[in-house]
Amino acid sequence: MSKVSAFRFFKDDLCDRCGLCFERCPVLELPAEEAKRQMEILIRGDIDSSFVLQRCQSCNLCDYVCPQSANPFGLILERYNEMGKVRGLPFISKFIFPNEPENMWTTTRVLMREDERSLLRFWEENLKTPRKVALLTGFYNHLVPFIAQTSLLDELKDSIIGSDSMFGMGEDTYRIGFLEEAERLGGLARQKFSDLGIEKLYCFMVAEAGMFTDVLPKKYGIEFDFEVELLDTWILDRLKSGKIEIKKKLGKKVTVHDNCCGRYMDGILEDTTREIVELVGCDVVEMKHCKDNVLCCGWAGTIPTLFGPTSSNPVHTLMNLLQSLYLRQQEAEATGAEALVVPCPGCYAFMSLIKVLTNGRMDIYLPMELVQMAAGETPVHRNEERAWDIFAITTNLVLKWIVSPKRFVPRPIDIEKSVPEASPGDAARIRFFGRLYHSALVQNHVSRVVIASSVKALIAGYRVYLERRKRKVLGEPG
Repeated sequence: MSKVSAFRFFKDDLCDRCGLCFERCPVLELPAEEAKRQMEILIRGDIDSSFVLQRCQSCNLCDYVCPQSANPFGLILERYNEMGKVRGLPFISKFIFPNEPENMWTTTRVLMREDERSLLRFWEENLKTPRKVALLTGFYNHLVPFIAQTSLLDELKDSIIGSDSMFGMGEDTYRIGFLEEAERLGGLARQKFSDLGIEKLYCFMVAEAGMFTDVLPKKYGIEFDFEVELLDTWILDRLKSGKIEIKKKLGKKVTVHDNCCGRYMDGILEDTTREIVELVGCDVVEMKHCKDNVLCCGWAGTIPTLFGPTSSNPVHTLMNLLQSLYLRQQEAEATGAEALVVPCPGCYAFMSLIKVLTNGRMDIYLPMELVQMAAGETPVHRNEERAWDIFAITTNLVLKWIVSPKRFVPRPIDIEKSVPEASPGDAARIRFFGRLYHSALVQNHVSRVVIASSVKALIAGYRVYLERRKRKVLGEPG
């Protein structure tokens, strides 16, 4: 393949081809000998024969279990980088690029209430004012800005900064292998925060925090001269010190979905989340895959569908997303817990999507929402409303795919420029689907049961398809 990646994150000289990375992967779970064979295929660059590239959800566990510190996840990213340069991306990928009018942030704003849109404008305006201390929103917060409507953040609310265009400081571009763009965005971020005079940066999301502390300095040599702390850590400290007063213990039995980016920052988020929920009176029961062996919520399950033989068909992208989300929901429900605690706003939004589409029984909360409840405050908690909004904008995107070019090459992102407005046609269709999905026609018991049964049947069929493909790629009978 031409256009070989200029990045060499993988350390070929250290890799002994033991295959432990793909044997221990919670998604691949390959037998030892097959794991070794798949590593050889990946090293050779035999891309279309690589089962790893067809299934990897970019959780980067392989880097952590590698006994030689060879960075096998870096090799996966290098191969995605090569494929992206040659093949581009399918139209549906415009969903995640903030400079494309079809992106999820622009299109979700069409259905947002004014209180949320005003927050987004305020946070973006704050980026123009120098400050020593700031709370960075995180780009997936901008799908659910209502979570910031809490008195818990009164001390920091005037310091909240962020815009959709900052695109996670390159986090999503990094995870889909657009490594040059991730490096460029990292450099822009360093200049931006230097110009603002930031000395202490709190982060809503570990995805951005991890870019500052782990990915950009360790992979690209881009250093930042400010201190980074997770908002969850800030909240935990205030709980322990009594600055946040617990008025009632919640008495809930919960399970925790650990964000796959939570391995950054020495894994502090995993313990922080559990400490928070225990302090507010919840008992934690663990899922089969948790902490060091966590499964992605499913959002990153779309990544391998962007490059492979089915990448021009958005049905595969959507079905891989839904079946991955549902797998995580099923594992959570198997614990017997009454609620799922999700420390990432992105996971929160997409786990809420699978909940409404399958009539899932578990409530879904951010840790901060549980703290609000324990402190006597009622969270805004519009996650299920927003999930139907996301379903509406996704419906519109799939319809556009039918009459749109199948592939595109992403343009560089300008973090200083606001996201584009939705086109009149997009906005009209999105409002139509939004009204439909929020109407009594859909929001009634019979319709919800029919939708849930249909989605579950589609997921079951797709899992059979995936298993057959797995056997074919691995040369197994049947």
